Amino acid sequence: MSRVFRLKDRSQLRLAATGLLWLLLFVSSGGLELVQATSFPLPEEDKNNESYLVKPTPVTSGQLRQIKVQLVGDRELFQQSQAATRVELALRDVSAEFECLFNLSFISAGWSSWKTDDRNRQLHELAETLELSVKDRQAEIILAVTGRSNLRPEYSGSALLKSSLITIIYTSDQAKLRRLIKHELGHIFGAVHVPEPGSVMNCFGGGDHFDHYNLEIIKLARERSFEPYAFPFPPGVQASVEKIYLQVRERILGESRLKSLFSASTIVEAGDEVRCLNDVFLMLSQLELEKNNYERSISFTEEALTLSPGDLEAMNLQAVSLRQAGRVQEAISVYEIILQIRPDFSEALYNLGIALSELNRLDEAEKVYLRALRLNPGLASAYHNLGDLYLKQGRLDEAKKQFLKAIELVPGYVSAYVNLGELYRRQGDREIAREYAEKALSLKPESDQARNLLANILRESGKPAEALGAYQQVLAGNPTSARAYYNLGVSLTDVGRWQEAAKLFEEAIKIESNLAEAYGGLGLCALQRGEADRAIQLFIKARELGFKDPALSLNLSYAYLNKKDWLKAEEEARQAVNVQPGLATGYNNLGIALAQQNKLEEARIALERALKINPRDWQVLINLAMVELSNQNESRALELFWRALAVDPQNSQNGLIYNNLAVIYFHLEKYELSWEFVQKALQAGFKVDEPLIETLIKKLR
Repeated sequence: MSRVFRLKDRSQLRLAATGLLWLLLFVSSGGLELVQATSFPLPEEDKNNESYLVKPTPVTSGQLRQIKVQLVGDRELFQQSQAATRVELALRDVSAEFECLFNLSFISAGWSSWKTDDRNRQLHELAETLELSVKDRQAEIILAVTGRSNLRPEYSGSALLKSSLITIIYTSDQAKLRRLIKHELGHIFGAVHVPEPGSVMNCFGGGDHFDHYNLEIIKLARERSFEPYAFPFPPGVQASVEKIYLQVRERILGESRLKSLFSASTIVEAGDEVRCLNDVFLMLSQLELEKNNYERSISFTEEALTLSPGDLEAMNLQAVSLRQAGRVQEAISVYEIILQIRPDFSEALYNLGIALSELNRLDEAEKVYLRALRLNPGLASAYHNLGDLYLKQGRLDEAKKQFLKAIELVPGYVSAYVNLGELYRRQGDREIAREYAEKALSLKPESDQARNLLANILRESGKPAEALGAYQQVLAGNPTSARAYYNLGVSLTDVGRWQEAAKLFEEAIKIESNLAEAYGGLGLCALQRGEADRAIQLFIKARELGFKDPALSLNLSYAYLNKKDWLKAEEEARQAVNVQPGLATGYNNLGIALAQQNKLEEARIALERALKINPRDWQVLINLAMVELSNQNESRALELFWRALAVDPQNSQNGLIYNNLAVIYFHLEKYELSWEFVQKALQAGFKVDEPLIETLIKKLR
């Protein structure tokens, strides 16, 4: 009597590309009467998981673009006679000039009060505090003015390009106030400091007019986005803006007083009067990041640091570039230096969390994200990345809370909607998953992330051909996306094109060496080829990189069953069903592993659980029947074998069923019926025991 426990032909690696969202926020700075200018680069973005929010409709150069400016003043400002009125007048004058030069007009949205912290002694500290407190802003630009006289005079103005926030120290000198506002508004539209004494963008603001470099920059950048997580310059103008920045860079490098700074053989400390010129190098670095030119981005940050050694913002941007260039440990070292100097730098903490996640140091990354959020509760991208970390760990309820918090802070957060859709897809609710994907596409029609999710839903809805076409379209639109290669590979496994799938998984790993799911896909292909040892190595690699989906444990259980390592197969199958109790195949594999260890009652319970989840699973019906035979419960086994035949009467492996029906009917002394099933088993190619055939022949005589 044959009692063989058969495995399914292939395992079920059914994984969607996880939307890791890491945001690159673009920042510049500047000011009048500077001794030292600083910039404030904010969190970076993972280019493999696009997260830009929907951009506003571009304005043509022939249209007047009106931009609201929210005026904010502290108590010390309002205590000074006519101070608010003078600020409004200066803004009105600057608006008239911008309208004439750039077709831009600034409309006051009124005043709000601002309670500054007396402990802050520097303007950049006030700017950071204000940025953290701004919520539900109703204007594109915030112009905050402090009347405090006890600030250290490093500089009198600061502009954050990403958050469109200007902070200035009030002066009663109307001409100086007007130049100060003009200077900082120039920064908001991409203008940079230049070594031109007559330019208003000179570090010391001695001039009154824009130089020719910055005139062209502002004209190109007049249609910039004010969305909080969008790169400000439209794609169509980035190359032109970069060309002008390179001209400014050459102008700076050509300065006789600066040549020694950039000489490899000379070490000269930069004077305060030139430190502010580093902002053009940082702008160039950001533009290179947009083009994925990471090494070139690093070189520009090095030049910025040559001009302004120890500039934490330049170091932060350098670390961003290092991480994206794959030099993750170097990036972590830079972040650690930054945080030793300034432990409350929330953006550096956030970026450190990204780097730690890439090295699969997830517990450390979680602590860093939470620390960043304590310092900056409005950092939506940190909530999102924390949610993505939880999603990666299978902590779905916690992940959902973080994604919803990110959307609460930024209602147009595309990747948060996509990842909520992915979360619901994993929970089996494809309808809600589709709604979130479509919401993301309504915000950003070109979102590869959302299109990947919709393709995943198509595949899981039993439409592999349509899903395959959808993945191919995504890859055609983004040929450098590791996850697009991965998802297309998974789709090819659905239609049995294993060799092609393996090549796509390998391409994904070439682009993103730590893409855990791609190693899982390669493991699945190896398992399909019968290479159990290789499959196990790849599955374990995927786990080491942080992939903890129950499908991975399920596939490992298949691999260990192929190697007849029943104990490890049991361990992995248990892990799969503990995480996903509705996984019928997990209980099936658990039942097989237990049965092979002669733990028959435990095996029966596991297989009954699988059958309850999926009453028409041919494989589970057979395996449970075999366990019942081993337990001498032939009547139950007979019922189960007949049910398996009814589920799939044409299955090529039904010879096993015919053989065991022959055995059971022999025991029931129904010899003619037993002989009939012996013939069917032989016709199906199953090798029936010779003693059974010989005994039946004798009985039938």
